[in-house]
Amino acid sequence: MSKTPAFFVPAATSENQEQVYANFAKWCNAPVPKQSERVYSITFVHDDEQWTATVGMRLQGVRRHSSRSQGKKVMQTTELSDQATVLSIFPDNPFKVVTNQGIVEHINSAWENPFFVGRPNSILYFSLTNEES
Repeated sequence: MSKTPAFFVPAATSENQEQVYANFAKWCNAPVPKQSERVYSITFVHDDEQWTATVGMRLQGVRRHSSRSQGKKVMQTTELSDQATVLSIFPDNPFKVVTNQGIVEHINSAWENPFFVGRPNSILYFSLTNEES
């Protein structure tokens, strides 16, 4: 497994990222998590599709379905993507994902901003730089 990056907020500077992060938390009515609980990436299921939300990246998904071909069951996979880039993820109940939908012009996303995820299948946290040796 590759190491996750240190905490960052896309398009924020190192000087203002804590304030930007706190503003995102306030916007989606979520508490600001301590450093060790800041989420880098989650995977979740929505409408039978597996989606991944990773900070700094566009939303990516996969739809798997089966069909029959010559009497045999054939699994098919369709790659999905969305124009929205993830700006932050808050580990609340439900999880809250903030994207650039509505913040940046010309983003045509199918997702509300922020959107909620009930229970992710997996969670990756940002690495703690002060614990690295």
